[in-house]
Amino acid sequence: MLVPGCFSIVLTPRMNVERARQSLVCSPPSTQCEEPLVTFASLALQSVRSRPRSWIVGFLAAGSALLLTLGVAFLEGVSDGTRRSLIESGTGHLQLYHSKSEGVPTVVLDHGGASELQPLPDFPAIEAKLKAVEGVQEVVPLEVGWGWVFRGNYLDEKLAAARSVAREPPSASRDARLERLATDLERTLRDVVKDDGRRTEAFAFLKEDEAREDRRALDEVGTPEFWTRFRAEPLQALEYLENRVARQVGEGESIDVEFLASDLEQFPRAFPRFELVSGSLPPPGQRGLLLGQGLYEQNFKLPVAALLDELQVERQRGSTFAADESLRTRAARCLAELPDLLARLDAERSVKLVEVLAKLLGHTGEVEPLLREFLTLDDANFDTRFAQFQGELAPLLPLYRVRPGDTLVMMSAFGSLGRIGVPVKVWGTFRFAGLGGDSSRVNTLGMVDLVTARYLSGRRTQAEVDEVRRDVEALGLAKPLQPVDMALQPAILVEEPVANVEAVVPEAPSEKRGPAWPETFTQAEQRGGSVLQAALVLSPDAKPELVAASIDALAAEAGLPIATVDWSVAGGMLAGVVGIAQVVLVAIAVLMSFFVVLVSASTLLLLARERVGEVGTMRAVGMQRREVFQTLLVEGLVLGITGAGLGLGLGALLLKLLVGDGVGIHDESLQFYMGGTVLRPHLSTGNVLAVGLGVVVVVVAAALVPAWRGSSVSPAVAMLKRED
Repeated sequence: MLVPGCFSIVLTPRMNVERARQSLVCSPPSTQCEEPLVTFASLALQSVRSRPRSWIVGFLAAGSALLLTLGVAFLEGVSDGTRRSLIESGTGHLQLYHSKSEGVPTVVLDHGGASELQPLPDFPAIEAKLKAVEGVQEVVPLEVGWGWVFRGNYLDEKLAAARSVAREPPSASRDARLERLATDLERTLRDVVKDDGRRTEAFAFLKEDEAREDRRALDEVGTPEFWTRFRAEPLQALEYLENRVARQVGEGESIDVEFLASDLEQFPRAFPRFELVSGSLPPPGQRGLLLGQGLYEQNFKLPVAALLDELQVERQRGSTFAADESLRTRAARCLAELPDLLARLDAERSVKLVEVLAKLLGHTGEVEPLLREFLTLDDANFDTRFAQFQGELAPLLPLYRVRPGDTLVMMSAFGSLGRIGVPVKVWGTFRFAGLGGDSSRVNTLGMVDLVTARYLSGRRTQAEVDEVRRDVEALGLAKPLQPVDMALQPAILVEEPVANVEAVVPEAPSEKRGPAWPETFTQAEQRGGSVLQAALVLSPDAKPELVAASIDALAAEAGLPIATVDWSVAGGMLAGVVGIAQVVLVAIAVLMSFFVVLVSASTLLLLARERVGEVGTMRAVGMQRREVFQTLLVEGLVLGITGAGLGLGLGALLLKLLVGDGVGIHDESLQFYMGGTVLRPHLSTGNVLAVGLGVVVVVVAAALVPAWRGSSVSPAVAMLKRED
């Protein structure tokens, strides 16, 4: 007699009913079987071992686990690399901001622009409290913004070269050089006078009296008398040309500049990946602009030189002019940029270029045909020509349109007064080392001081707000008589016109003074002004989530309106790349699971049909339908566990043997997301468990239908099938 639920039986296709009965082992009625799962597992193992076709399911599970293990390891490496890149390039471990702000802080702007943030109240006091929090090393004030600059026209560059010579001590050599430059300037300005289209464009935005004065100035420089005066008093004449004539050539192409504002003395200390490429940091208390090396190379370099650099990069990747249409297009663009290059050459540079080109090409000639011949490129001559350009031609050319020491006017549309233009000196260029070279997004940013950023935004400091309030109260007014952003606008000197007096046009009038933005500031003005956000750099052993919880507790206790976000939020769309990669991996896992379910279910259904007779034997010796279902389901569990374990082991072994200490990343466009030049895939315990459990669940799910179908056959039908 059988005790329901208690049995130990092993069936194979060759067993008959009698042997099955003899193999049945039961416990006495007073004691039930204590380990049914062990019994089911024993039956399942025997069945799997005797049916090689069921191994297909195990191999599918192993393959899925292997691919997911590798995918998760690489994704974890990318996530960790992106996290380190963002933290080390200005985001910090946490970003601090005003808790009542409408947006959240970002360090890299998305397409929607900067977030709407409220200034932090009394930032120095908040900074002092935060530095007392365990784990906080640096509190770096930040602001992100966007503006644009003009990179200057060719006449500006020629005037700058003439001014440099004019300031030299008088000598015969200096006078001869100045004469050559004056002749070149005269020829250039005659072309400007003839360019009616350019003149119309330049006068379109001027008032009538200003346009009249500029026309008079342009007509004057076309006269011999002006150039006689130029040779006698060059500096005065150059000032006149800069103030009245140069702007008629146009401002040059505008360049968008996404900038990160900070304390430029503290920032390099807090973020060691920051390194100067050229120039220097602004002195403490001095306003200034630093250009990312990528921004500098892509937008301020001579177009011909920039195109040659692009061609060199593509050639190093194996591209050829014969096979790659894009290389031939870039080579044609080099020739198309020749007029711009020639317009920027002064007389002295042209003479030296002719000498060098004649030596390189083996014959003499005019500068334009020589340059055109030199820049006619193909696979046979490119490597030689590129080396010659870098070594011998580049030192003679105005390679960059802006150099450290020049002043740019940064324009912004963020103020309530419309466009704001703030002059700022360029001190140098920088990059974040190891984060993608010049093509990396973080190396195409600009950096300015916090005071300049505040000028560009049209935002007032708390001290200025208090001063306006006191003035309003002193006058007995209910509200200010001017827009709020007026507090940031410097005074403008305005000359009152004198009635009934005929205007006298001076020989060399100077340009009216514009707003006098202060060039220097105090530390209190920079850090005590309206700071919008701050990067928190933590100690190596600190956990960001614990520090964030401590800051929340501090804010609640002290009543501070502050909150924090981590790198995944502050990183903006750069951090979003990790999220996209995660979504892609999940989608691949879902598709793979669907495939595994289909193939595994089909295989197990086929095997279940072949085992109808065996199921009948099992039912005949006393097994219940539920027990048969459990036995067949445990077979799927065994296949899933075995396959998942095998796949995880193979994945870990491949990572160890093939990846080792990391994968070298040579493509600069990917280095930011990899955390540098080496990607280090790795597996965490949680991800290993997630992959293993996921694969087992999928295989067991695939076994549900075959187990149900196999256990639903009645004993009589099963035994009849057995006899057939």
